[in-house]
Amino acid sequence: GLAYHYREDLLKILREHLPAGSNELAVGAVLILGKRDELSNDLRNAYAETGAVHVLAVSGLHLGFVAWGLGLLFGWGPFKQPGWRWLRLLLVLTGIWCFALVTGLSPSVQRAAVMFSFLWLGQTLGRRASVYNSLGASALLLLLIDPYLLFDIGFQLSYLALLGIVFFQPRLYRLWYSPYKIVDYAWGLTTVAIAAQLTTFPLSLYYFHQFPLYFLLTGLVVVLAASFILGLGIALFLLHWIAPLATLLGMLLQGVLWLNNAFIFTIQKLPGHLLS
Repeated sequence: GLAYHYREDLLKILREHLPAGSNELAVGAVLILGKRDELSNDLRNAYAETGAVHVLAVSGLHLGFVAWGLGLLFGWGPFKQPGWRWLRLLLVLTGIWCFALVTGLSPSVQRAAVMFSFLWLGQTLGRRASVYNSLGASALLLLLIDPYLLFDIGFQLSYLALLGIVFFQPRLYRLWYSPYKIVDYAWGLTTVAIAAQLTTFPLSLYYFHQFPLYFLLTGLVVVLAASFILGLGIALFLLHWIAPLATLLGMLLQGVLWLNNAFIFTIQKLPGHLLS
């Protein structure tokens, strides 16, 4: 209940800086806070038909950004000392689970939060944990708590997507190398999108009976946009009490959201964007 009230307070901050009833507010609320109430059917269909609907569900992608940011925040000064490692672990895990609670604790968020907790614990203990073991342990723990998660579409797709990324992405990435950092980064994101599609493709066809043909292009753009949107959103929440800075962050957030939505609607209008 406390997490729900915090989410409502944060949503008020978003409403102060994003136009009421706009697509920017709808996507910002669902992407940053997991609040889907303001998402219209047209907007949801546009993201689904272009292969970008995964960013509209707070998941491992979003929690990964949060965990990475917390690692940077608590990775300097005294936190580098061995004696501070348990305090650092406590602060990082608190941040991860607070974000998970505020965003609604969906199955995909539960999976990611448990998995990142296992990974951080292993790192603090000085052990190189296998991602497969961490993934399996998180699935086992969640299914012990609620066995019916096994039949949840989000649970199935999120675990399959991560398995695909862990197994296929390194193999695909090694097929080609670019000496240019930007091109190499774009290639890395592209292989992530391909790897996730390889394992989720059969289940997506079974459940949704459609396949977005431009998923590579949309995946590359929306993942980059999501990282900026999430970062700007969290910065806005932390600094909203400084009016001039909050106004600037709100304008930047609105601009990135508008560009992202405009890109999605443009892709949707391209011929042959969806195979049914």
